[in-house]
Amino acid sequence: MFWALLLLLSLLSFDANDPSLNHVVSGVVKVKNKAGLFGAYTAGFLNDVFGVAAYLCPLIFGALGAAYVSPSYSLHWSRWLGFFLLTICLLVIGAAADVTVGDMWGGGMVGNALHINASRFLSPGGSALVWLFVALVGTQLAGNISWFNVAARVLQWVQERIAARRGESAPSAPVNERQPEEGDGKRGWALRNLRLPSMEFWTRWRDRLGNIQPTADSLPEVFEEKKSRSAQTQAQAEGKRTHQTDVDDDPFAVAQDFNGVTISPVLDAAESYNQNGEGPAEQANYEEAPASAAPASAQAPADKPRVAAPAASAEAPKKQGGLTGLLAGMTGRKAAIPLPGLDLLAPPAKVAGNSSKEDREARGKALIACLRDFDIQSELVHVTPGPVVTMYEVRPAPGIRVSRIANLSDDLALALKAVAVRIQAPIPGTDTVGIEIPNDNRETVNFRELAASEPFRKGCGPLTMILGKDISGKPIMADLTRMPHLLVAGATGAGKSVCLNGILISLLYHTQPKDMQLLLIDPKRIEMAVYADEPHLVHPVVTEMNEAKNALDWAVHEMDRRYEAMARLGVRNVAGFNQKLAACKNDLPPDFADLEPLPYLVIVIDELADLMMTAAREVETSIVRLAQLARAAGIHMILATQRPSVDVVTGLIKANFPCRISFQVTSKHDSRTILDQVGAEHLLGRGDMLFKPSGGRLQRLHGPFLSDEEVASVVSYWKRQLSPSYKVDFAQWGLDSGNGGGSGGGGDAAQDPLYGEVQAFVSEQGRASISLVQRRFKIGFNRAARLVEQLEHDGIIGPADGSKPRAVVK
Repeated sequence: MFWALLLLLSLLSFDANDPSLNHVVSGVVKVKNKAGLFGAYTAGFLNDVFGVAAYLCPLIFGALGAAYVSPSYSLHWSRWLGFFLLTICLLVIGAAADVTVGDMWGGGMVGNALHINASRFLSPGGSALVWLFVALVGTQLAGNISWFNVAARVLQWVQERIAARRGESAPSAPVNERQPEEGDGKRGWALRNLRLPSMEFWTRWRDRLGNIQPTADSLPEVFEEKKSRSAQTQAQAEGKRTHQTDVDDDPFAVAQDFNGVTISPVLDAAESYNQNGEGPAEQANYEEAPASAAPASAQAPADKPRVAAPAASAEAPKKQGGLTGLLAGMTGRKAAIPLPGLDLLAPPAKVAGNSSKEDREARGKALIACLRDFDIQSELVHVTPGPVVTMYEVRPAPGIRVSRIANLSDDLALALKAVAVRIQAPIPGTDTVGIEIPNDNRETVNFRELAASEPFRKGCGPLTMILGKDISGKPIMADLTRMPHLLVAGATGAGKSVCLNGILISLLYHTQPKDMQLLLIDPKRIEMAVYADEPHLVHPVVTEMNEAKNALDWAVHEMDRRYEAMARLGVRNVAGFNQKLAACKNDLPPDFADLEPLPYLVIVIDELADLMMTAAREVETSIVRLAQLARAAGIHMILATQRPSVDVVTGLIKANFPCRISFQVTSKHDSRTILDQVGAEHLLGRGDMLFKPSGGRLQRLHGPFLSDEEVASVVSYWKRQLSPSYKVDFAQWGLDSGNGGGSGGGGDAAQDPLYGEVQAFVSEQGRASISLVQRRFKIGFNRAARLVEQLEHDGIIGPADGSKPRAVVK
């Protein structure tokens, strides 16, 4: 504070005739500065360097002194940065405008240098924009303000002035805006009110996007009122609203009424689900019943899962979890079937505890000693115990090659008497090497425990799957819609079939039949027999090879049909299609009357190797087309094989399946085929897996165990609730020309409705080939091949001549 006052006195009494560092005067001249010779030299130096901005120096010292006296006056570093930027701008303005205050001039040497160089490199106009931007940033940092809030507030003020000038009443605050209470005019409104005009604009823009006219019926009618509002204010507001929500977390929560069902507005299905979705344990069944109706849980039998009914009108209904709540909110339909309860699954069994801390420390010392035997000096950094393995993080000494440690997995397993040792060298983002050693007492991961966990109940997407636990015991979930396809491989008995059952049961616990459909292909005939007559199926479990080819061809046809429907509505994905269809349900033009909501379709192939052996070309073509295009159409695939060789998992399939799971395999070659790196050969089996997410690093997981009885129990629950409704018969697919041409079904190509058009087309072109017909008429390979063969049979085109197009004979 002393230096602040001294500098201020020196600057206020500055005289250009006083002696300074660059101004020599006669010794007989009297110093006029009130701070004496020290003040004259100090003020002269600050004037030469900073110019008018020198007056900020006392302010800086004063702020530092105040902060030292009381911490309440201290400023955050960002505000100091803002003041620094403003000081630079003041220097440049002083030099550009040649501002003088008394005997102090311009921006000093610093301001003059900045102004000249900026004008030379950026031109006067460009430098002005740069300094304006620096001034705005400095003001925002120094004042801790938001320009968006200021602009919104100014816009609101302009609207009020315009309305007052026209003689109209001031525009009423948005219905979701907090009305000022008594005393608000004295103490001012909260800063959060500045963003309300932007919220109103966003609501109107969202309505235009959904082709909803912003009328009184489509705009939000109810917004949350503060609980502290007086009874008189609530009585006045009661006549202006029809329903009322009471949400404590968000004072601006919106509710809309579609067909008597209260839902939350959805703009983006996936994002809204991630923010608002809740799991099956927090389900609420939306029933159009009076508030006084008895809860459904009181009337349901004891063996049925309990479903909570809506509370009284004083409480808002809870949001429905999972994809069911999402699509039910978009379409205005109630969920008629409650999701399965956890009582259908076996509870976790009590197991012997993992190794103690002393045992882990002893094994860590043995590991360091074993590495020392191989002339590798290292230190133990961290130990991460898990349900199946324990990872020891080891930091090698400088000069030790990581490859030397990576090649010691078998030697360490021998020295530590372990079943298998996996080495992660190095752990990404660290300077350590991870060595995973199996526990003496292995814990079985229970599916019910993961299904009851918070991540699964909240869900991570419309198609949430349970994968298992990581090496630290943390539950790991994944969303199939984000993958968007999954490739699973592993040796016989490694846990591949149990993993598929776990994924399917996860989907059955999270979705309704109207929201998600399954297409199961089981060449083994027994692995998926338990899912027969399950209501989620679009067709009975496919076991015949010819039907399997037709099933994949039908899936391609279904993908094309969905893309045509989405193109008609002008949307980009299934979520947007269902949302827009629900929003325009009562206002659809007659041309769109045939459109219906599109559920997700999950295709599961249990043994890909059998299909590739019988019809590799047709199967690979269909799989690759689906993998490349089906994501936006809501179609997702899960392929499983116990023979991950290059003739089964081809390069095209691998390129389109970035998400992969590998269980224990027999060789390093198989591990490289499925994961593009080694490591799967050192897994322990029984659900021990390596998960490679799209664009992420390899992660070791332990899959949950799910018995056949538990699977049958969940499937039986769905069978009791609903009968299957099959949409297609793959045995007849391709025989009926109305199907658009299938594969492998046979039939007379001359009866194909496209035969005449193809004949006219090849006659016009003067040549014919399968690929030409396929591209021109946008049909499958098999159908195009049958048409070309029929043209040859009728004598219209000649025989094949290698890879050249066929000549037209007549």
